[in-house]
Amino acid sequence: MVLKSPSFIKEEIEKTDQLIRMTGYSGEINFRPPNGKKLVILPYYLSQHNRKTITWDIEPDSFPEIANNSDQMVRYVVANTRPGSIILLHVMYSSRQESVNAIKGIVTGLKAQGYNFKTVSELLEYR
Repeated sequence: MVLKSPSFIKEEIEKTDQLIRMTGYSGEINFRPPNGKKLVILPYYLSQHNRKTITWDIEPDSFPEIANNSDQMVRYVVANTRPGSIILLHVMYSSRQESVNAIKGIVTGLKAQGYNFKTVSELLEYR
């Protein structure tokens, strides 16, 4: 969504919103920019439509030195999570099996530290 026209951005977001609504979801729809990238036009559109932009602060997949080792990913996430953290894992790709393997350890490690898990909407209620 970087270097796209205002009409492209509007159309993409509105089509996506429509698809989300077709699933039966009636709550507030937040927005996560692809790759976390946003320049002038996208933030402007989102602000004009009172849309919250959601990003993340922990993404172990992005570090090649740990991304291919689920144990290292678990250690990284558990050590770097803080209250309100949003953890991004790309478990939908077949190439990210290590991310899938890390989930159980991440959940166990964070629960042991007293964390619990919330949706983004629930997190926003706290802020």
